[in-house]
Amino acid sequence: MAYQQYGSGPGMPTMEPPEAQSIKSMLHIARILAIIFGVLVLLGGIAYAAWIAYLSTICSTYVGFDPYCGGALLGALIPAIWLVIGGVVALLVYMQMKSIEEKVNAHQYEAAKSQTLVWMIIGFIFGILLGIILLIAFIKFDPLITLQRNSAGGAATSWPSPPMGGAVPPPPAGSMGAPPPPPPPAAPAAAPPFCASCGKPTTYLAQYGRYYCASCQKYV
Repeated sequence: MAYQQYGSGPGMPTMEPPEAQSIKSMLHIARILAIIFGVLVLLGGIAYAAWIAYLSTICSTYVGFDPYCGGALLGALIPAIWLVIGGVVALLVYMQMKSIEEKVNAHQYEAAKSQTLVWMIIGFIFGILLGIILLIAFIKFDPLITLQRNSAGGAATSWPSPPMGGAVPPPPAGSMGAPPPPPPPAAPAAAPPFCASCGKPTTYLAQYGRYYCASCQKYV
């Protein structure tokens, strides 16, 4: 799968991999479900608890202090308490999704994954659908973390970009491969084979690239 490059340098556009965008979409869905589920369940739990309290007044008024009636109402109160706790937890999930999304925007994928794991487990306890959505987001963090680690590791060993003008920089010291061979010596410049002063033959000195007259002791 091809990834879009992203960064924070000057002049470099900030673009996210598709997995990050997908994770944020899952977090948005989880936030919507959490606020709806939290409000409905919390109100339902409060209403259920109020109904149990009303029944307890009827039980004490018409039945008296009957242990069976009181025990039944106490047992019926447990689901109401569970609903209230579930609604509060769903509202906490709603607030935590924003915190996780901020970490994703800051490219803190490992911290966001750890935080998602905690609320994914809580989501499975108090709401199966929330847990499933957070599980999908949790799985999508793995390729993001791998991409981030590979990008960080490749930056330390990357070759510098060639400078302007098309010149290629030399390889770093200790790199693999033999050094390039030296360029061949330039052909000697055209010169008269005899000295113009004395008329004697001259000698070509390759290290200097010139002709030398031993009689006049000068270069020609």
